[in-house]
Amino acid sequence: MYHLVFSADENYIKYTSVLITSIILNTDKNKKIQDFDKISNIKNEKYFFHILSNFVSDKTREKLLNLQNALNEIFPCEIIIHIKNDEDFENFPTSGAAHSLKLPYYRLKLSFIFDESVKKCLYLDSDMLCICDIRELFSINLKDKIVGVVGDPGSKKSKIKFKENDKKKIFYFDENYFNSGLLLINLEEYKKHSIEQKCEELASKCYYIKAADQDLLNATIHYKHQLKLDFAYNFSTIAFCYVICKDENKNRLNYTRNEFNKSIKNPKILHYGEKPWRFLKSYFDYKGKNINEYWWDMAIKTPIFNEELLKSKKNITNHLLCAGLGRELFNAALKFNFLKIKFLIKNTSNDEKYMQRVESIEDDFFGICCILGIAISYARSHKKNLFSVYLKALKMIYNFKKYHFRSRI
Repeated sequence: MYHLVFSADENYIKYTSVLITSIILNTDKNKKIQDFDKISNIKNEKYFFHILSNFVSDKTREKLLNLQNALNEIFPCEIIIHIKNDEDFENFPTSGAAHSLKLPYYRLKLSFIFDESVKKCLYLDSDMLCICDIRELFSINLKDKIVGVVGDPGSKKSKIKFKENDKKKIFYFDENYFNSGLLLINLEEYKKHSIEQKCEELASKCYYIKAADQDLLNATIHYKHQLKLDFAYNFSTIAFCYVICKDENKNRLNYTRNEFNKSIKNPKILHYGEKPWRFLKSYFDYKGKNINEYWWDMAIKTPIFNEELLKSKKNITNHLLCAGLGRELFNAALKFNFLKIKFLIKNTSNDEKYMQRVESIEDDFFGICCILGIAISYARSHKKNLFSVYLKALKMIYNFKKYHFRSRI
């Protein structure tokens, strides 16, 4: 039996259904767990998909039941809903990734889901897509490690600020900082080391935290209790644009360039930054395919939810706006055209024109344009000044030019 955990509110469940479908359809029915783990004693193979949520309507529950029935014909599975309340997380700060809901914290409290008979579970963010047989992960022996994790590709210079004994303290993260979008959890060790309690205790003291549950888990699970997994198992899609590896800067991705290049050629689980339901196009993989198409290909195959998803696809234009704005910012930054950058931030009158020019953007260039366009959108909504946007753009353009093609060898 394989236990997988997701967190999703009512609106996000349709995206979770695509991930669940991708897991089922990529399970090779001609193989048993013993093909991955020769000493495994699992006989009755079945997936248990646990959805953590704050509310699921009767209509959505019926859809999930129908989804379960349809997928069960392909491979044995069961979908189980667990309802929690934000009130249960009153000690956790409302900031950063948990700025509106406490849902990101729900994954921390696993004791209310599993009894002592369940030894291992896999948590996955709903904005992922599985393109491997997920039993590969379940066959990994965690031994006495608490969790199997994948390093985060972002900067490791972040921190948590908290108060203890009336004194302000800072916890700095290091190169071992991991992404909590995938957690292969040894439940015995997780409980033994009181991770839930440690996370809540630290959360109650925090007055600054950015990545919510991810920061808390990194602060409470020491590196010696982590098993480092291949980057391919939690492949952050922005890495298709560019990534800085540890042999280039130790404060970035904690994998060598050689290790990363192996993963980019054969990613196993995609973790989308630019969500396919908001961006029809973003980055292109090693084979030259738009990675968002993989998600939509699976959405079409997703029982029950596919019609709803495909209907929403017709109205998606965010990728056009972001790529259009991004190309303008790219050119303006390189020409030190501060007036143009200010215009992009303050004025939306030419947005339609920028969107119409997107078709001419080359595939390798499209991803960086999206990232730069998102920076403009953020500056508009948060009233950022042109110099902060300019400096950020220059840094991203420099990194793109330096690192993008190192993974295309």
